[in-house]
Amino acid sequence: MMNRVKAHRISLVMLFVIWSFEGLAKEVTSPVDLYSVSLEESQRFGCVQQYPVADSRWHGFKLPKFKQHLSTILFEAAGVAVSTLAIGLVDWDWGSSSFGTTSEGFFEDDTANGGMDKLGHVYGSYLLSEFFTDAIHCKADNAVGAEASAVTLAWLSMLFVELGDGYSKEHGFAWEDVVANTAGVGISYLRRNIPGLREKLDFRLEYLPSGNRSGFKPHSDYSGQKYLLALKLSGFGLSRRNPLNYLELHGGYFARGFTLKEKERDDPLRRELYVGVGVNIGELLFGRSGVRESTGGRFGRKFFEYIQLPHTYVASEND
Repeated sequence: MMNRVKAHRISLVMLFVIWSFEGLAKEVTSPVDLYSVSLEESQRFGCVQQYPVADSRWHGFKLPKFKQHLSTILFEAAGVAVSTLAIGLVDWDWGSSSFGTTSEGFFEDDTANGGMDKLGHVYGSYLLSEFFTDAIHCKADNAVGAEASAVTLAWLSMLFVELGDGYSKEHGFAWEDVVANTAGVGISYLRRNIPGLREKLDFRLEYLPSGNRSGFKPHSDYSGQKYLLALKLSGFGLSRRNPLNYLELHGGYFARGFTLKEKERDDPLRRELYVGVGVNIGELLFGRSGVRESTGGRFGRKFFEYIQLPHTYVASEND
C-alpha cells in the first residue's frame, strides 16, 4: 500500500507543478477583482484562477457535458491514465493475481498508519479533482458544470487505481480507499460550488521530515504529516486594513507511533485531533493591492490553499 500511495502522490505533485506553471504563462492584461469574476471572465485567468466561479447554480453530472469537457483536457486525462497504468504494472504488481479484496480499516489504533494513509487518499483525490476542474476552466469554451465533470473524472481515475490493486498480490481492492477517494472529490465539489466557501476554507497538507524515514518524503513519511482544514477570516468580507485578515482557525489530525522506528523506540501510539490559530501566509505575502492581482500573487495564494507551512500557528496538540 505504501508504494502505491507514494508513487501516486509523486504523480500528483508533478501534475500540480505543471498545472501551476501552465497558468503562470498566462498573463492578465489588467487588474481584476478575483472575488467577483463572472463565469465567462473567469476563463481569462487560465489555470491559476484564484476563486472561480461566481455562479450560484449547482450543476450536476451530465454525460454530454462530461464528454465535451473530457475532449478539452484529453492530454491531462491521458497523462494521468497512462502514468497510473505504467506505475501499476511496474511498481504495484498489477496482474500478479486474480481479483481480491482486503480490509485496511480507517483510524483505528491497530491499522498500519493510524489513518494517515486514508487521509492521503482524501487529499490526493481532492488535488486531482482540483487539477481537472482548473484544467477544464482553462481550456473549455463552455466551462459550466466543470466541477461535476472534474470530480467524476478524478473519482474514476482513483477507482481505476483500486481496481488495479485488486489484481495485485501485494495490495488488493480496499473499499476504505474508495470511501476516502469519494470524500476527497466531494470536498473539492462542495468548495467549488458553495458560494464564498473557497475564499473561506482550505484543505491542506503540512509536512516536516520526522527522521523516521530517510530524506524529504512528504508522500510517505506519515509521521511527519498533518492534514487540516483552515478557516480564513479574510474570506468574510472584512476591511482590507483589518488585521484579522491575516488570521485563520485550524482543525486537523495527525498520527504518531506507527512507523517501525517509532515502535523500536517504544513511542506511544497517538491519534490526535487538534484545533489552532494560525497566520494566513497566502494573504500575508500575496494579499496586498497590486500583488494579489498579479500572476505571481495568484500563484502564491493558490499554492498556500493546499500547503500549510510548519511553525506558523499555535495548536492544542503538537508533536
